[in-house]
Amino acid sequence: MEEKMSGIVLGGISFGENDKILKIFTLEQGVVSAKIKGVKKAGAKLKFASEPFCFAEFIFSKRGDLRTVIGASLIESFYPVREDISKYFCAGAIVEFIKKFYREDIVSPETFFTVVSALKSIAYGDIGAKASLVNFFVSALKISGFALSFNGCSKCEGEIDGRIFFDYRSGAFYCEKCFDGTGREVSILTYKALQKAEKGVLEENDEGTLKALKLIEYYLEMRADENLNSLKELIKISG
Repeated sequence: MEEKMSGIVLGGISFGENDKILKIFTLEQGVVSAKIKGVKKAGAKLKFASEPFCFAEFIFSKRGDLRTVIGASLIESFYPVREDISKYFCAGAIVEFIKKFYREDIVSPETFFTVVSALKSIAYGDIGAKASLVNFFVSALKISGFALSFNGCSKCEGEIDGRIFFDYRSGAFYCEKCFDGTGREVSILTYKALQKAEKGVLEENDEGTLKALKLIEYYLEMRADENLNSLKELIKISG
């Protein structure tokens, strides 16, 4: 039996002397695992299809639950992410997020197209890699049921014009009067950057971009008990 699916390679592990087992995030069936043969040989025809971030139309041979890649047509390689360390870690954070939040066979076309758009923006866009990553997280967290709330104070519903506090349990922001002590204070720059990201207008030179990534890292760790190594490294090299 053969299957044809559009997918993005999340990564792979070596199998035997020349083969790999890939994790591929597909439009049609979510994350799937598949063997790809001979790709560690010099000049292997399908070598490109085993590279992380490769976006291709894959043809699989399937026997039971076992898939093997037997063909692939490249759609986009997002090659610039391999030439810039910041772009590489931004793209890596997206891949890690999908690996940890989307187990096999969880189908989400909305997330798939969000990933494609984010990788394209990181590789080729004008707004900057880190801003593209913040935009991705704001959208992806909402789709995944971990939405952040930016509509003023989540308790009194008033505009926050003084100190701002973030509660990781709910992903909500509170004014000083309504904050119950669980979470931490954040800067107005962080809050404004996340609001811009929700509207898709955040740019790299915004002072709050890195601060927003730090808050997202904190939120993922505290709320979902997940650490994204690429995000940690990105924050580290960005100062």
